[in-house]
Amino acid sequence: MRRNGIFGGTFDPIHLGHLRAAEEVREALSLEEILFIPAGHPPHKHRPDLTPFILRLEMTRLALEGVPGFQVSDLEGRLPGPSYSVNTLERLQRERPAEYFFVLGLDAFLEIETWYQYHRLLELAHLVVITRGPGGREVFWQKAKEAFPELIEEGSYLRRPRAFTLRFLPVTRFDVSSTMIRQAVHQGRSIRYLVPEAVRRFILRHGLYR
Repeated sequence: MRRNGIFGGTFDPIHLGHLRAAEEVREALSLEEILFIPAGHPPHKHRPDLTPFILRLEMTRLALEGVPGFQVSDLEGRLPGPSYSVNTLERLQRERPAEYFFVLGLDAFLEIETWYQYHRLLELAHLVVITRGPGGREVFWQKAKEAFPELIEEGSYLRRPRAFTLRFLPVTRFDVSSTMIRQAVHQGRSIRYLVPEAVRRFILRHGLYR
């Protein structure tokens, strides 16, 4: 069975930090593919100024164009209601069966207990918690044992009996965020070399974030 990664987010916009993190996860875990899934209706981000899904999807497509092993999916734009990760994983397993590695940031993992049916995530995929830069491992282990007390330690990762694994993976720190990019565009400053060039041109052409 194929070993595929899932990299989700609002991607408003997608930037080089996202791409580098995904590349390091793909390499470290020997994944055949990373599937980028822009959030349809993110339940944890109540932003009235959220860019329409179709535009975020197109920016993601442009960023990945021609990159081996990177694909984009419109799945969450097709699903009704809030974009709950368990629903996305269940649908993916029906549409594209694979051994999935679900990637999330340490900041999101620290709020995992607020996620819809979070305890079911490890029944559907491996969880890979990434953090940019040094540190964070002790914080990860503490939260992992709080949220999933039944997990058993097996070397460098944790495993639930008859389920998938939970692991921590540091990636290169890029001091860039989607919020910072939106603010820069709004202030009329350059975002060149923060996002792929095709994404930068798309943002300017469509007047996003102004």
